[in-house]
Amino acid sequence: MKILFLSQIVPYPPHGGVLQRGYNIIREIAKDNDVYLLAFIHPDTLPSQHLVDESKRHLEGICKEVHYFSLWPKKSMLHKYTAFIIGFFYSLPFSVLAHKSSDFKNKITDLVNREGIDIVHIDTVGLSQYKKYIGDLPSIVTHHNIESSLMARRSKVESNWFTRYYVAKQSEKLKKYEIDESKKYFINVMMSAADEKELLDMSPGVKTAIVPNGVDVDYFKRVEGEEEQAIIYTGGMNMFANKDAVMHLLDDIWPLVKTKIPNIKFYIIGQDPPKDLLRLSKEEAGIEVLGYVDDIRPYVAKSAIYVVPLRVGGGTRLKVLDALAQGKAIISTSIGCEGIEVTDRENIYIEDSDSEFASSIIELLNNKKRRKILGDNARKLAVDKYAWPSIAKYLIRAYKNTLPS
Repeated sequence: MKILFLSQIVPYPPHGGVLQRGYNIIREIAKDNDVYLLAFIHPDTLPSQHLVDESKRHLEGICKEVHYFSLWPKKSMLHKYTAFIIGFFYSLPFSVLAHKSSDFKNKITDLVNREGIDIVHIDTVGLSQYKKYIGDLPSIVTHHNIESSLMARRSKVESNWFTRYYVAKQSEKLKKYEIDESKKYFINVMMSAADEKELLDMSPGVKTAIVPNGVDVDYFKRVEGEEEQAIIYTGGMNMFANKDAVMHLLDDIWPLVKTKIPNIKFYIIGQDPPKDLLRLSKEEAGIEVLGYVDDIRPYVAKSAIYVVPLRVGGGTRLKVLDALAQGKAIISTSIGCEGIEVTDRENIYIEDSDSEFASSIIELLNNKKRRKILGDNARKLAVDKYAWPSIAKYLIRAYKNTLPS
């Protein structure tokens, strides 16, 4: 098959989240198909021309063709603020506005006319605006989350009244857009059964297929060795959900744990840590803000517990799959492990109250044997259920179901 893959972000290097999924999906489907990748450059993940060029060289070794495009709101601070102002009055979601590009549209038209594309994979609903340029070609769209639900959750925990209002309005626009656009596709690719049900409740009768997130079980492995009295969280701090999770843990859970284990450490990994987090790390012993790191595995390996205190989100959490594959003891909120077939007390601890989350941290830090059992079960789940080659087969099956028989 010739697959035109439209991505909202350059999926390399695959450091977490949508980057990791995009890269591994493309790598797997490109083994037996020709993939034509169009992607937008995000300066926060590729901050230099050297890194842009390096990513393109790598992806060109996998794909038939690779083309990059700039995001206009990220060209300058002026562009950013202009986009947010326009977005306030714009009838469609901000993600649609942010991804407007005549160059992107022209390249789609060029490839469709030139290459005899078989199927178009639109990897986020924000790029659905380009569907009209592919004619009658079979197409699918990926819902990495039910984005409108994610926005609605976020609006409830925002502290600033204007931000809360802005995000709530975006949630309303997104929900309408998701409902309208999902009806236009041969298949809507969902991360989980929970997301599938939510979309079907919003837009009854649309066609769906579940292609869950996965993990590179050869890259993420268990590393035997002595673990520190430490917890760890990984995730870009430029994402609201990650920042909120970390600050919530420090405000409401960390003090409860410190009373019992005063020498505990908290490793926080992720780009663009906020000023209030950096300030806390200087004021209080044990909080180590590492920012972006090239390889999270050594830090995860030496930490006794991987924590996921997320209060906002949707879809499935790749960070949880990575931690499962590394055989870690994990404590998560229900939201943090949504969409992953984990079992409480078997391969993860699920805690939604601050006091119980703190109690579980204390329990597991003091029980090496229990951590080992949880970690063994976690690794087995990752290998058996979430290895990327198996995940890609679900997607190829979805592609074939859209093609004429």
